[in-house]
Amino acid sequence: MALIINKKHFMKYFKLLPLIFIFSLLIISCSKKNDQAKMIPKEAAIVIELNTKSLLSKLSWDEIKKSYWYNQLLADSALPATKKAMIEDPAKTGIDLEAGIVFFMLKPAGSGQAVVEGSLKDTKAFLDFIKNMHPNAAINKEGELNIFKADKAVIGWNDKRFALVLTADHHEFKSHALNDSANNAAPIMPVSADSLVSVCKNLFLLNDDNSLSKNEKFAALLKEEGDVHFWINTNELSKGSIPAMPGMAGMVKLDKFLEDNISTATINFQDGKIAGTHKQFFGKELSDILKKGEGNINTDMIKRLSAQNLAAVFSLHFTPASLLEIIKLTGLDGFINLFLSSDGLSLDDVVKATKGDILFAVNDVGIKADTTNLKDTSLKNNYYQKPSATFLFAVAISDKDAFNKILNFGKKMGKGEVEKNSFQKTDDKYFAVSNSQDAVNKYFSGTQINPDFLSKINNHPMGGFVDLQIIFKSLQAEFSKDSSGKFYYDRNISMWNNIYFTGGEYKDGGLVSNAEINLIDKNINSLKQLNQYIDDNLKVAIEKKKKQKQMWGDSTLQKMRTDSL
Repeated sequence: MALIINKKHFMKYFKLLPLIFIFSLLIISCSKKNDQAKMIPKEAAIVIELNTKSLLSKLSWDEIKKSYWYNQLLADSALPATKKAMIEDPAKTGIDLEAGIVFFMLKPAGSGQAVVEGSLKDTKAFLDFIKNMHPNAAINKEGELNIFKADKAVIGWNDKRFALVLTADHHEFKSHALNDSANNAAPIMPVSADSLVSVCKNLFLLNDDNSLSKNEKFAALLKEEGDVHFWINTNELSKGSIPAMPGMAGMVKLDKFLEDNISTATINFQDGKIAGTHKQFFGKELSDILKKGEGNINTDMIKRLSAQNLAAVFSLHFTPASLLEIIKLTGLDGFINLFLSSDGLSLDDVVKATKGDILFAVNDVGIKADTTNLKDTSLKNNYYQKPSATFLFAVAISDKDAFNKILNFGKKMGKGEVEKNSFQKTDDKYFAVSNSQDAVNKYFSGTQINPDFLSKINNHPMGGFVDLQIIFKSLQAEFSKDSSGKFYYDRNISMWNNIYFTGGEYKDGGLVSNAEINLIDKNINSLKQLNQYIDDNLKVAIEKKKKQKQMWGDSTLQKMRTDSL
């Protein structure tokens, strides 16, 4: 499954509403949410909505106008004066910046559409905006609706709202993918401009039953405090992308994972951090199983880790019996038991073998030299740099005999390859495997740590931590090979601190999770810092490109002069 918007046509019609796309973070609001939902079809696969009032309070337009990239854009000689004027003063578009704009995708598995909608403050200014961007625009009037039709895009508007409909073309992907005929798939027909007009008109005619206005989950999402809201309908997103399975495989009910599968997320830019919440909804049968989950992560497993250069930790607790119920729900239990039976195993052995506690940790991230086995003997002693780290995976044991049976089965399936590239150890409580013998030994040494991050993740079924400072410092030598690399290193080390994520609780009908990216500076809003960070990096990249272009031009000119002598 993939969704590709035809870049050629997207860029062609991008000029019609440049502010919508270039500055979408600043002109998409959460006001008039009911009006927005009424014009979003209930089968929309992806919806993105942002809170303009909040965003503008954290990063003003005047601050953006001071940005290096903004002034580079205005300095572009190819940019017409009309576009420059509108970029300098977005109000000239006629778009109501206080009312809101949303972006959503329709029919992602076929010849779908990408849509941008918003409210209008001045319809005459909006009309002038379109004509300035497209002087030869032909505007058709159909009742209260105005229609501008182009090859791969349509804009419709009345005295209150507008909708821009673009083609989301699958043809580029299909030309490089497997032949559709192999899956007996019907060919995807090009979308005509008239079809886009029909889609556009229907958006203005949607009733409550055919829109998201009555969807309680969508309404709850928009009520969450935050700057950015996401809605993903996985069932709609996957339509047409999963081929039917023949024979016995067709009995597997993987659709249970797609049934009523909705993901919602909110991002909030706070002082010193970027916070996010996510909620995952499933169908009734799967939800009933997930409700039974109980317990939090095993903190003892984390305390056994080595504190030295601990870069990342992920810990999870699940209920083994619930996992078995999910497998049975999908119909996979028969296939798995048939596969395991050759070694006298069953899913029941898998369930009773573990307590449902797993851990993954990363230490000692870095770059190391590695010799290469080259056929050219003159290069035999050369080496290259590659990333390196110590990984450790651990599982809590419930029934040691059952666990050993599964472990032996895994070794047999791996034909000894796992043992060649890893180090393993087990006792009555835990099994651990790592790419370092020292890491395994330390895990069972009895030494206990109490890291600061543990208190933030311990009371959840899932928790994780990433120390960005340790990772960046481990890569300092590789970063700092030249002046631009040193700049990127210094800029990152002064910006990013760490990441926390927790979740796994079943609340209000779905699985909830949270994450936060913490910055070094705790006093300035993260959106301001992010804007400055992007601007600083772009400035270095653009200036570096200019110097390289100048050097290339000078060297070429010098070579031409030398050749002419």
